[in-house]
Amino acid sequence: MISKSLPGLWAEGNPYSTETIYDICSPDPKSPPVHYESHTIRPHSICHFDAPAHIIPNAETIDQLFEKHLNFFYGPVVVAKLNAQNFQSVGGSPIKHWEVQISELKSALKSYDLSNIEKLFLSFEGAEPNFYLNQNRAFTLSHEAAAWLNTLPKFNLFGTIWKSTDFQPGKRERPVHVELFKKSGIIECLDLSLVPPGQYFLSAFPLPTVDATESPVCPVLFTKNEIHW
Repeated sequence: MISKSLPGLWAEGNPYSTETIYDICSPDPKSPPVHYESHTIRPHSICHFDAPAHIIPNAETIDQLFEKHLNFFYGPVVVAKLNAQNFQSVGGSPIKHWEVQISELKSALKSYDLSNIEKLFLSFEGAEPNFYLNQNRAFTLSHEAAAWLNTLPKFNLFGTIWKSTDFQPGKRERPVHVELFKKSGIIECLDLSLVPPGQYFLSAFPLPTVDATESPVCPVLFTKNEIHW
């Protein structure tokens, strides 16, 4: 849920705020009898869909994904949860980083037909609700693991419970983003804490904002008992 009490990430300020335009309780007789607000949303502090233009100059934006890659937003998805946590200290950073390796990814997906995996949401057992708000731990793919995902013939979407798909403190490069954008869209800031691992059908259409490099999204997962595909 998107509330005004959520902390802002990336120093972008409060992720959600409103301003009253018309107040239904206003004594002004000229005021319409409605409550009407403007809404300001900063997508990178909430669950959002990243388009390639977020990282790559002149690449596809959200509206262009709607035109060219509508299938990024819906279809079968695997929710995979890694077992043994592997957070490691990185240099002088106070944040511990778990960079998921190919072997870990393959192990988490060993019971699935890799030739049919279109979308992957990745988490780990024991991740707390809204893990993306954790300031002390980072959870990303290695570049090699991202490149391996791109070898899957139907792969077109990666979703993560962390606030980014890269952890590159002090660097300008975003290699995992760049690699994934060769074939897929990206969803960040997922909360999968109450979702069992397995196969689902996903509906995750972001707001169709023109020229936007990212947009808020409300992903919905359906079980096989709820929908047939």
